Amino acid sequence: MGSTRGALAGKTSLYVSRLRRAFLLQVHPDRFRSHSDAVRKQQANLVQDRMAEYDFLAYTSSSRVSNVSKFDSIEKVSSYDTYPFWVEKKDGIIAKFAIDLNNTSPHQILERMAEAIDFASPPSSSSESPLSEKLLFPHRPPTHRSNAFKNEVDHFIWMNGWGSHTYSPSSMNRDVLHFLKNMDFDQIKQRKLSRIDATASALVARRAFKFLAIDGTGLGWSSSSLAICLSRLTSLHEEHHSRLQINSFYPFRLLLSSDEFRRKVDLFAGTIRLNPASTALQWLDTLASVSDEDVSMVKIYQHDLMRNISEVENALGLRVVKGHTCDPEEYHRCIEQLGFESNGNSNNGDGKALLSVSKQNVVVIESNLDCRQGKLRKDGSIAIGSGMNLNEIRTTIASLARRSNENISIEVENQKRYLASADQFMYVFGVEKVGKVSSMVTYEQMSECLSVLLNKDEALKSMLRGYLAGQSIGIAGDGHLCHLGDDGSIIIPANCS
Repeated sequence: MGSTRGALAGKTSLYVSRLRRAFLLQVHPDRFRSHSDAVRKQQANLVQDRMAEYDFLAYTSSSRVSNVSKFDSIEKVSSYDTYPFWVEKKDGIIAKFAIDLNNTSPHQILERMAEAIDFASPPSSSSESPLSEKLLFPHRPPTHRSNAFKNEVDHFIWMNGWGSHTYSPSSMNRDVLHFLKNMDFDQIKQRKLSRIDATASALVARRAFKFLAIDGTGLGWSSSSLAICLSRLTSLHEEHHSRLQINSFYPFRLLLSSDEFRRKVDLFAGTIRLNPASTALQWLDTLASVSDEDVSMVKIYQHDLMRNISEVENALGLRVVKGHTCDPEEYHRCIEQLGFESNGNSNNGDGKALLSVSKQNVVVIESNLDCRQGKLRKDGSIAIGSGMNLNEIRTTIASLARRSNENISIEVENQKRYLASADQFMYVFGVEKVGKVSSMVTYEQMSECLSVLLNKDEALKSMLRGYLAGQSIGIAGDGHLCHLGDDGSIIIPANCS
């Protein structure tokens, strides 16, 4: 009975949430912004008519007094309990509706809202029987309500269970077996096919414009949506390729991103940024602004960067990479300055300390605003600011060499332990592959996650094997829940159960 009660209450709560969202999307005045001038003028007249309603005037006039007198004046206006609104039907006709909030039950309010926007009816009526009402609304207060529930709004909130929750769904969403039992495995095949479509669309667009690569992973879109976006890009080339100044954008990379950026065409990074929300003509303006001189400058910048990086790495004895906070132009200037300092510059007495640093270490150049002095990261890499000179970098590496080697040793041991657990996990459950979703997930977290599933009893492992055989597993951070990845892989959190 408890599980049935929770299921019915959850079903009603989900219905109310979806109905509220659909209702606001169709009734809100902003919905008509993309319509023609005639429709927008009509909607403007409707809004003006709404502001002339008696209850709206009573509300605005009562806002000048105190809260007590405000509510007293509202209770005296019986027409305030009738809410008029306008909605655009599917055939384009804008119709006026009204909801009586005075002598109407919450279930009838839901029915009226659903009728106005052609939405599905509520799951069940609250007046069918006391038993069905109790099952649908387990948190509803008793019929003899106290003064706290005299307000119909409070009663509506408690009726739908918004004021109390008997369980937290997060614990169940971390249960791998519970998630697999309720998952639609047809979605795995569908998402794999969508990923293939997106890959094919990216290949066609890359060959059409002759980009070095196309990256749209930062959008967080599904593969099907990304495939549609890339198809728009290919259609743009077929229709307007004559307006482009160049036939090949190599070695530019195309980056699809909705983030704010200073330059759409970044010569230092060698990227062209397009916002998916922009129109095709806006894309065309950006692509048409790229000339042969821009392509030549990108090649020169990349050649100089590789030469200077080689000189800096020879001077430090470590690999140098760009951090996430460092701007491409700032990174180029920093490497150029360090390359100039490395020519004929001695080790300044730190040669032995530099030689003691593990060759697996990495120097990460971050923005000078984010990293004003060198600091050691958990994985053993050393972060430095772009404003530091070569001698300061050498001194920083020498001072952090011992601790860096210790962190790298720990990281290597954690990686070995994870690889052993991953091999055992794939053998026991017949999994195709195991990996991590984000770089923020550590090898230690992944090992603990796999150990939790490997240490279950044989009966549970047999059930898990039936679901996981032949699948791909991705491990996310502790704050995530079990879900299905866009590529069809099964994503489980590091703190799964």
